[in-house]
Amino acid sequence: IGFTEEQLERLEAEFERQQYMVGTERYLAASLSLTEGLVQNRRIKWRKQTLEQQHARLASIYNNNHSASDSDDDSGDERERERERERERENSIG
Repeated sequence: IGFTEEQLERLEAEFERQQYMVGTERYLAASLSLTEGLVQNRRIKWRKQTLEQQHARLASIYNNNHSASDSDDDSGDERERERERERERENSIG
């Protein structure tokens, strides 16, 4: 069964407002002309999508932080190589 845009908006607003829907699902289902089962199933789907989005956001932050620190390491390595080349030049001159 497909949900109307209005039903989805109302359901998701309630899911965000209330962490636990015990007792509320029956009222919400009736007010939207849905069964309790449909409300429960939609809540499960919404929760899964929300968790996936949070995990993706955290993974992105983690990857950005690691790529930034990897770049810092690379630039530190490059500076060390440059110092080594400078020492070699000084030794070859002197």
